[in-house]
Order: sequence, then C-alpha cells, then structure tokens
Amino acid sequence: MIRVIRSVEPVFTANVSERAMFLRRLILVPTALILAITVGFIFLLIGGLAEPAGRKVLEGIGWIFLLAVRADALQGEPAGSYLALAAKIIWGATLAIVVAPVLLTALIGEAARLRSFIWYVAAPAVLTAMIPWLARAARAAGSSAIRDAATRSAGTQADEARLALLLFLSGALSGFIYWAVAGRDAGVRRVVEVPLETPQSPKP
Repeated sequence: MIRVIRSVEPVFTANVSERAMFLRRLILVPTALILAITVGFIFLLIGGLAEPAGRKVLEGIGWIFLLAVRADALQGEPAGSYLALAAKIIWGATLAIVVAPVLLTALIGEAARLRSFIWYVAAPAVLTAMIPWLARAARAAGSSAIRDAATRSAGTQADEARLALLLFLSGALSGFIYWAVAGRDAGVRRVVEVPLETPQSPKP
C-alpha cells in the first residue's frame, strides 16, 4: 500500500504544479499587458507633446477633426456624432500603435515560450516604428509611393525620422514592462515527473 501511494505522489504533485503555473500565467499575462499598454500610451502622449514633429501630427489630426465637424454641422448632423468620430479616431490609433505590437509580441512569446529580453523589447519597438510606413504602403502603390518618398522635403523626412524614433522608444518601453512583469517566465513550464524509488528493506 505504501509503495502505491509513493508511486502516485509524483504524478499528483506534477499536475498540481502545472495547474498552479497555468493559473499564475492566466493572471500575470493580462496584468502585464495592461501595465505595458498604459505606460506605452502615456510615454507616447508625453513624447508627442514634447516633440515638435509630434505636435505637428496632433495639430494636423485636430484640423482634420475640426473640418469634419464643420462639414457635419453644415449638413445638420447631431452633436453626438462628433464625439463618436473622435472616439473612433483615438481608439483606432491606440489599437494600432500601442496595443497591437505588444499584444502580438506577447502572444508569440507565450506560444513559443520565449523569455528573451531582446525579443520582448525589440519586436514591439520595430513593429510600432513600422506602423506609419505600413499605413502609407497600404494607401499608395509601387511607383507612386517611391515617387512620393523622393519628392518629400528633407524637413519632412527628418520629422518622420523623429516620429519613428518616438514610436520605437514607445514600443521598446512597452515591451520592457511586459518582459519585466511576465515575459521572463513565459509559457507554462512542464514539470518533469520523477518517480521516487522505494527504499529496499535490508536483507537479514
């Protein structure tokens, strides 16, 4: 009877440890994502206000929004539609710039059980910095995109480079926060079942 209990004990301990680790990750990963997204959004907002190129982008978005509001007002649209439009713009930009890169990095890291500091910092940083170019490539096609890039002024290209650096740093900071909270032990670790050897009774 004692031998049967000792043989079952390692399997029971392994199952309990794996379930506890899974529950721990189930709580830790969403918490890390919320912290990473919040920190990245705050950093991007402060950096955008402090950086002249970021202020230009915010001013441009503001003017576009005001023109849209004016056009809707001339057409007799209700005032609530303006707030809905602003909410859609802010929500879409937040999802694309702040949420998507770190979320994609976390999902891949959890699936592949990656715990590398370089992965969790570099991947969201590169993805976030590439978003403006990906959006531009989706709007333009082939030669027209190349011609547009060639005709942009040096000042415009410098502004775009500073914005890309700001986005890169925002993504890197979000990735670092996620790695520090949950990325260092990504994936549910499997517990190796080691059977216990029952001590043999000494022979007389």
